[in-house]
Amino acid sequence: MLTIDRNIQFELEETLGVLLKRMEGESASGVILEPETGRILGLAALPSFDPNEYSKEKNYSVFRMPVVDSQFELGSVFKPITMAAGLNEGVVKPDTTYFDAGSLKFGGYVIKNFDGKSNKTQTMTQVLEKSLNTGAVYVGRLLGQERFLEYVQRFGFGEKTGIDFPNEISGNIANLESGRDLEYATASFGQGIAVTPLQMAMALAAIANGGVMMKPYIVEKITDDAGNERAFGPEKKGEIITKEAAEALAKMLISTVRNGYENRAGVTGYFVAGKTGTAQIPLKDRRGYSQDVIHTFVGFAPAFRPKFLALIQLNRPQGNRFASNTMTPAFRDLAEFVLNYYEVPPDEK
Repeated sequence: MLTIDRNIQFELEETLGVLLKRMEGESASGVILEPETGRILGLAALPSFDPNEYSKEKNYSVFRMPVVDSQFELGSVFKPITMAAGLNEGVVKPDTTYFDAGSLKFGGYVIKNFDGKSNKTQTMTQVLEKSLNTGAVYVGRLLGQERFLEYVQRFGFGEKTGIDFPNEISGNIANLESGRDLEYATASFGQGIAVTPLQMAMALAAIANGGVMMKPYIVEKITDDAGNERAFGPEKKGEIITKEAAEALAKMLISTVRNGYENRAGVTGYFVAGKTGTAQIPLKDRRGYSQDVIHTFVGFAPAFRPKFLALIQLNRPQGNRFASNTMTPAFRDLAEFVLNYYEVPPDEK
């Protein structure tokens, strides 16, 4: 017996289907889970197959579950991880300021904000609201390579989550073994390191869960032919950051939804925390990036007593470059459904 809720699963598949068709993407996937327990409530990937006639399927790639068995550079959804490390180590606070020049030089390379513009003096909250690459690099530099790598590993990147689902992979953070400042700078905003969507979801779920990371699971119980049952339940993996740091970051992510590019992800009456990511897809030879992108959104609600966390991903969408335009309405629809389905009372009237 699985932990999957059939109604949430149906809504997730419907949402991904509409998104994939509307944006003419190559593929889409998503996961919905309980941050407090690690229970997987919905898990889906499109294009899919007819399970009643699976033997007729010619495209074997549709049998994969990329949320678990594929790795991606997911971009700015990683910025909350960098910020969590900074908050937990005390090198920044939500109102800490820095000067955003719009770009930074690393030898012959230049890192820019997505629009290439300078925003001058900005707070750490504004770094998330405006998704400033230079701000993520600023926090990463304050942490230093050793501490940054420690938190990347502490949040579970570079190793399997341990979910009871076949073919899980570990992702790839090998770039950070080089010790090059450039690799650490790009990693601070989610480029240059490859993660699985489930790793990303569980990392944000730890923030939603007051800093405590849970092990994800999808099997509720197993019953044998004799009627004997073996039940499975929540399993803690440890405290990643303090409760205080997690709450501070949750407030920053609420502000990101209410005041940032993610404002269409909000649900009236609820505190919704979330972040988008628009990541360039590396070329096959890994020497640079193509013009194709991956759109991702990860969010949880109600932010201070989360009932669910959802991560949705769209690969190679057409006609719109930024995830804030494509993913936020889809997440809002999912969030409204789950909150209504569970009859969660609103935070505000």
